[in-house]
Amino acid sequence: MAIRNMQQRPDKDQPASLAFDSQAVHAGNVIDATTGAIRTPIVMANSYRLPDDPSSLDWSDSQTLFYTRNSGHNQLCLERKLAAMERGEEAAVFSTGVAALHSIFFTFLKSGDHVVVSDVTYEAVWRLFNELLPERYGIEATFVDISDLAAVREAVRPNTKLIHAETIANPTTKVADVQAIAKIAHDAGAMVSIDATFTPPPMFRGLEHDADLVVHALTKYINGHGDAMGGAVIGRAELSAV
Repeated sequence: MAIRNMQQRPDKDQPASLAFDSQAVHAGNVIDATTGAIRTPIVMANSYRLPDDPSSLDWSDSQTLFYTRNSGHNQLCLERKLAAMERGEEAAVFSTGVAALHSIFFTFLKSGDHVVVSDVTYEAVWRLFNELLPERYGIEATFVDISDLAAVREAVRPNTKLIHAETIANPTTKVADVQAIAKIAHDAGAMVSIDATFTPPPMFRGLEHDADLVVHALTKYINGHGDAMGGAVIGRAELSAV
């Protein structure tokens, strides 16, 4: 998204034209047509009204509201807000942060691929790459000190498809040089996914440092109240079509 010319008037329908505080309030918000409520209400429906002739619907389209298994009204509003705040093009939200991480690994990796992973990472990611993915799906992983760029570069193989790290590692708080890691990955034709749970916007925006995908466990700092769970992946629009 382009950042607005300061001479232009901010437009709530163009989230990139808003300051961050305004994005946090207005981005993704939809005035309720039924009641006139100015804030997006919680919609409890699991199904939505279909057109008289639904034969032309793409039943896999997550942007069209017809069944909440694909997407729901509140989900779409939250995705638009998070994409604006992270300065990405598209976002997808999930029930947990681990579900968001699963979505990346199971979407972009296949049998025979190799991944470079930080040796300090969330336990679920460690188990996925140390047990489940290699044993059941033939996806190999090399764990490296992500702060040692020479080690990261040396770990890359011809079949490396992804480098995954955390901006600030849980629990040691080791910091990743996202832009340098992205250069290593992109030079090898691989992607970079960054778990930015510890660095929500505007503290840090991984996409502005050349990461391909940014993950948040919304359960933690973005929610902040300990009363909800969620996860999100934000990135370029073209990746959402994979």
